[in-house]
Amino acid sequence: MSERITAITVTCKCGQKLFKYQKAGTGRLIKCFIARILADYTGIPEKIGLGIAVLCPACGGRVGTTQRIHGSVAIKLNQGQIQGVRIG
Repeated sequence: MSERITAITVTCKCGQKLFKYQKAGTGRLIKCFIARILADYTGIPEKIGLGIAVLCPACGGRVGTTQRIHGSVAIKLNQGQIQGVRIG
């Protein structure tokens, strides 16, 4: 059984587009792997360090924090700062 992959736009609560992301599977968006970001509207650097806060360029809210998940760098999202994304 193949995994369902969907391209979604992640948006801040203030309405600012943050990035376009390839989401695999169904359910809520909890983490975003840097390698799956298709288009970046915020200026996330390609070689981002761990423990760095990712901020919305419009309102300055913390969208998430970078962490190493399953051996890859990902943004662990702050659910209170992004508009709800749920597939399925």
